[in-house]
Amino acid sequence: MTNAGAWAPVSLVPDGEGGFTHFPHLVDRAKPGIIAVRGRGERFANEADSYHAFMRALFDATPAGEAPECWLIADHPAQRRWGLGWARPAPFPLAPFRRGGYLRSGRTLEELARACDLDPATLEATVDRFNAQAAAGEDADFGRGASIYNRVQGDPENRPNPSLGALRRGPFHAVRIVPGSLGTFAGLDADDRARVLDAGGAPIPGLFAAGNDLSSIFAGQYPSGGITLGPAMTFGYIAAHVAAGRWTPESGADPQSETQQTPARPAGSNGGAIHAAF
Repeated sequence: MTNAGAWAPVSLVPDGEGGFTHFPHLVDRAKPGIIAVRGRGERFANEADSYHAFMRALFDATPAGEAPECWLIADHPAQRRWGLGWARPAPFPLAPFRRGGYLRSGRTLEELARACDLDPATLEATVDRFNAQAAAGEDADFGRGASIYNRVQGDPENRPNPSLGALRRGPFHAVRIVPGSLGTFAGLDADDRARVLDAGGAPIPGLFAAGNDLSSIFAGQYPSGGITLGPAMTFGYIAAHVAAGRWTPESGADPQSETQQTPARPAGSNGGAIHAAF
């Protein structure tokens, strides 16, 4: 398994009682007029890729001993249209988000860089380079907007690339991003009949698994949305048929065809009570 965590970028929202809640940045990263930077103010990833891919890029870009953090930055029109995390779009006022320290703002990129402890010259150079690529419709650095996945999350009215929009008009805004998790790819090992395996790789009689309790068949990769839903439905269906005796693990036949040909046996007839971990 390449990575056991289903990582997601989150920002820390003050809860008014000295603690924080977490806002998952699943969509706003891909909108035109928004980029992510770390270190002195450099981009490090395709912001429009999946949340898991974005976080793995952040981990890879973070030197050993440093906290994996970055800043999501927007110009004013982008923030007012799309919002920036918990800092809602227009007509919500921005002052409450600034007062709590959640949103950093600056009239210029230099002011914003100082508010975020970034290097002003580096941030300005990063934005200038990104703006030129956005105008050309091609991100030569990280390929943002090259895939359908990237473009569908952007703005279809934005040209020439729905995912790429320049940051031009201040004030500029930023939110700090830290690692969060939507779950784990790790889980119980099972065979293709949803039977949980013991340490020696043998099926445990009467014990089945599906959904997030089952080790992900994608082995730490995130190819698209729904990677937990599809396997949960599939292995839940398989487990139910095997547990009910409608599909014998040795047959290799389709459970639907066996259901039509073989009368259902009572649950538990496979050698013990059925324990489901769905």
